Parts: sequence; structure tokens; C-alpha cells
Amino acid sequence: MSVERDGPCVGVHGGSGGVGASCLAAAIAACTGPAVLVDLDVHGGGLDVLLGIEKEAGTRWSGLHSDGGRIDPAEVAEALPRWGSVSVLSCDRDELPAAAVRSVLVAARALGPVVVDLGRSGSAARDVALASCDLVVVVVRATVPGVAAAARVVARLPRWHLVIAPGGSLSRRKAIGALGAAEALVFDFDRALADSEGAGLDPTALRRSTRALAGRLLALAQVRLGAA
Repeated sequence: MSVERDGPCVGVHGGSGGVGASCLAAAIAACTGPAVLVDLDVHGGGLDVLLGIEKEAGTRWSGLHSDGGRIDPAEVAEALPRWGSVSVLSCDRDELPAAAVRSVLVAARALGPVVVDLGRSGSAARDVALASCDLVVVVVRATVPGVAAAARVVARLPRWHLVIAPGGSLSRRKAIGALGAAEALVFDFDRALADSEGAGLDPTALRRSTRALAGRLLALAQVRLGAA
């Protein structure tokens, strides 16, 4: 399935639960300057809660009414709550229409970079998002169970890049070899959260913790966008 492309789109997927995929998605968005952060994790608590903006006015998925037709990018920018320089579309539904996800991503990409928290549940909506992503980042805890779970994930994903969360018992080399990755970057999930204590994640602290990692991932996505 092809989609229109403008700004780069990075999807973030947890290789298993609890590895910081949503936190990394937020960090990448925070490091881009103006960006749109899209939450597709229907089983999560909502990115607005993680970011501490759940009381901010603005549209969530339940308030977005789209039949799959064109959405004006300016309306997206105006409707969504803000987290620093990031516009956030948080998930508060048990199911998302695939056509609406496609329309939102096309509109969001017209505004600039887009980061998608893909969640871990397969659906038609997630398939649409995957088709839009120039790069899919898989976050893995380097343990035997974590790598085994991630192996099942990456077998179904296109254009993925490995990011390892700290604290695992396996070396980075072993995790890379087991998953057949060319390389891996490291996301210091624990440090990022320590730097972002309080009522929601702090975009300034996340930028400080993850600027180099986010810049590398965005550069990879931009290269693949240019080659598409």
C-alpha cells in the first residue's frame, strides 16, 4: 500500500513490553522541533497521560471524525494538544479505523516530521501506519526472553532499525547477532525517565538525554524518504 510522503515518518515498536518504546517515540518527536506524535497503542494508557498533558484541551482519537477523506493539515495542527513544540494525537479508543489513520498521517506529514507509537497489537490501522513509515525502530531489552520476543516482531516488519534498552543480561553484540541486525543504537530509557521525573515527561530533559540517538534515527528516516 503506497502513501503520499512529505516529512519523514518514524515508527517505534517495542520488541516486548516495558522497554520504553513510548518514551522513545516521545523523545524522537521532542528532538525534531515542530513535529506530530501519533499514538496507535490502543492498549496503552494514552500518550497524553505519559506526557502529562491529559488535562490539556484538544482532539484525541475519539474526537477525530474522518471517513478516510482528505484532512486539512492546518486543522490537524490547530486541533491537537501541544507538548512543547510537538502536536500530540493520543489514543483513547479500543480500535482505530484504518482509513482515518491513513488520512491523519498524510495530513501530519504535510506539516513535517511524524513519529508514531505503533503499539504491539496487529491491526489494519497499524498496517497502514507501517506502510507510511520510512523507518521502524524496534526497542529491545537484551535478555533471552526480550530478544526472543523481538525476533518474532522483526520478522513481520519492513525497514526496521534496532535500538537496545539498557539493563539486559546479553551483550549488544549477541543481541545484534541473534536478531540479524546490521547495527544497534542504545536508548538509555532509565536515564531518560530519571531526567524527566514529575507530572509527565519533560521534553527538555528528553532532548538532553536522547538528542544524539534521535538525530541518528531521523537522519536514517530522511535518507530512506529521499530514496523512496
